[in-house]
Amino acid sequence: MNIETRQTLYVGINFFFSPMAIIDKHTYLNFQRALSECGIDFGRSEFTEREIGIYRDSPIQFTVKVIAVGPPGVGQLLVLAPQFGGNLSLFAKEVEAVIKAFDNTWPMPRQIIRSDATVQDLFESNTSHAFQELWEVRLKQQPASLAPLGRPVLGGGLRLVMPPQPQDTGPTQIEIKIESFLTDSRKFFIETSFVWPQPLPLGTTLDPTSRLNQVNQFIEGNVIPFARGEQS
Repeated sequence: MNIETRQTLYVGINFFFSPMAIIDKHTYLNFQRALSECGIDFGRSEFTEREIGIYRDSPIQFTVKVIAVGPPGVGQLLVLAPQFGGNLSLFAKEVEAVIKAFDNTWPMPRQIIRSDATVQDLFESNTSHAFQELWEVRLKQQPASLAPLGRPVLGGGLRLVMPPQPQDTGPTQIEIKIESFLTDSRKFFIETSFVWPQPLPLGTTLDPTSRLNQVNQFIEGNVIPFARGEQS
């Protein structure tokens, strides 16, 4: 796997909190105004009884959702770039601006109940097929070991789920997917997801930059070396 070819496809960060933000026509308009004041440009918006959606298609796709999730009193703030191809630090700054607009629209003490973040990357394979590299080079399996399946294998990969550890600040649950990219078999698709399941004290500030940095550091320091079979 060629680490120099890293291309980030998707970034998303998600917060569940209490009390829930009040969603109505008034807060819908105020949130749009607050986003503009905080430097977030967007092309369209949607409003329903339980959700506000903000969307931007260019230069980088960007979606913001404020959702009344339930059970009663639980809300959600979701920010994602579904077709990213950009810079993680730039995305983090935009999320910081979204949170500032969110706080300006709903200025109340709240408790973070749970949060999560996901990053999806593509890497070029060092062979003609990423699954071949994963199966034969990384996992040291013989091609013939797939014969019992009775048909050719188009692609595949690994899924690893790791529970929180005592030394974690959070704690943090991590899930990794490493697989061949089905639409281009010469590339690896790697998805790294962090979950912070522990509620934080009332009034704790939403901190997307540190969470996204934590995910990215784990990708660079742990996921990529593991995928390449490097010894620690």
